[in-house]
Amino acid sequence: MMAKLGLKIIVLLLLLTGAMSLSANPNAQSIEDLVKKAMQTFQVPGVAIGIIKHGKIIHQQGYGIANLDTGSPVDENTIFKIASNSKAFTAAALAILVDQGKLNWDDKVIQYLPDFQMYDSWVTKEFNILDLLTHRSGLRIGAGDLMLWPEPTKFSREEVVKNLRYLKPVTSFRNQYAYDNLLYIVAGEVIASISGQSWEAFIESNIFKPLGMENCFAGGVDTNKYLNLVTPHLVINNQLKVDHANLINDKISLMAAAGGIKCSASDLLKWLKMLLNGGIMDNGQSLISLSQRDFMWKAVTRLPLSSELKQLDNSHYRGYALGWRVGDTHGEWKVSHTGSLSGSMSQIIMLPDHNLGIVVLTNQQSSAARNSLARGLLQEFIEVNKTDWVAHYVKAKATRLSRLSKSTKKSAIISFPEEKLIPDNDKSRQLLGNYIDPWFGEITLAKKNNNIIFQSKKSPRLKGTLYFYKDNQWWVKWHDRSFEADAWLYFNNNATRAKVRLLMKPISSATDFSFDFEDLDFKQQ
Repeated sequence: MMAKLGLKIIVLLLLLTGAMSLSANPNAQSIEDLVKKAMQTFQVPGVAIGIIKHGKIIHQQGYGIANLDTGSPVDENTIFKIASNSKAFTAAALAILVDQGKLNWDDKVIQYLPDFQMYDSWVTKEFNILDLLTHRSGLRIGAGDLMLWPEPTKFSREEVVKNLRYLKPVTSFRNQYAYDNLLYIVAGEVIASISGQSWEAFIESNIFKPLGMENCFAGGVDTNKYLNLVTPHLVINNQLKVDHANLINDKISLMAAAGGIKCSASDLLKWLKMLLNGGIMDNGQSLISLSQRDFMWKAVTRLPLSSELKQLDNSHYRGYALGWRVGDTHGEWKVSHTGSLSGSMSQIIMLPDHNLGIVVLTNQQSSAARNSLARGLLQEFIEVNKTDWVAHYVKAKATRLSRLSKSTKKSAIISFPEEKLIPDNDKSRQLLGNYIDPWFGEITLAKKNNNIIFQSKKSPRLKGTLYFYKDNQWWVKWHDRSFEADAWLYFNNNATRAKVRLLMKPISSATDFSFDFEDLDFKQQ
């Protein structure tokens, strides 16, 4: 009788605490059905999926095509850009240096990079290694990202470090979460300073090589030798097109430590296997100590918890750790991150308590497709009411576009003419010339064929035509329409100002935060 009562109490406690066991492994057909539905719905040419559970690969497969032009297929070894999932490798590299006794997390950045300087001198002195990875610098979200993209730019990593001092904070230091990329590049330079190797060389020799990740690259990829590569794709005017400007190539990426790694689903499973195994590799040796692995998964900066996450995932907390987001979903501890670059998407999810890891890679710039796949795969392992995530994100996308349409109508962008000659008067002629911003450098506004052309010196792809709107307000329509980032230009040339001042901001609220036009402050030369 007592034994039966004890069993009932245990069952009741499990129910009350929300503890659950993972469901049986999904079959390959259910995964294929989900992938095909997402690909067809969101116009995604190619996808690679990898799943590992209890140290064993239970699924790794490619779907669709890698390149719309050639029709080459995707498989588990096809190399994708993983974008911001690169950040976890930068954090792991620093953890390795901590294990080696060459670094402490609370060391100040200026100990290793004397030229490092933030806008505030006190913040500069207090800024430590942990601060580089946890998005709490006080800067605006995506501050300075215009030095990184649209790729390629002509900025160097040394210039990125130097130019941080010109970016003005918008909140107090360590007070609020705001996603950044520049400080991960600084972290990469710290690794180089301590190790005497480039960030690329350190990652490849200390992580990729020991784990046997032969189809992963921190630097450029020899495209003559490695042919199994995806091509990024974009949907422009409802047509799927190859994003030729962002092909995988043999160049070193300026922002590699923040988002430049290229890797296959198969090799990323090796990375997850090591992490889920407490830092231990297949040969029994430790790549990262368990204490440092755990430290990388410890929340440092609180993240907002939306009503959607509460409702859909039954989430109670979210935080940013070191290159990872941590939180809970339906009572399960979750470690994850996303990656987004032009024409490429990735997502990695781990449930450490159940030794489960999931990799999602796509070659089309659709967050709806990526999220549908990630959530759809995860729910195959958690015993919850199943949701049609593809349908969910179709509806969410329609709602978002409806809101944007209303916003666009309010700002009268919809009425702008596609071709409008500039007012040929003294006022417009005063705007011509060279302008300079302390961190972004020089741009020119020059008259060509009766139009004013905006051209950035350090970011060549930022070239567009100016159109007059009203008063001192103009807009720039970028010639490269893949940006989806047209911007307002505000000129201040009143009688008390000898030179024209130029400020900018995105026209649409949907513009990616990495087009941080608000951080620019140009002065006419």
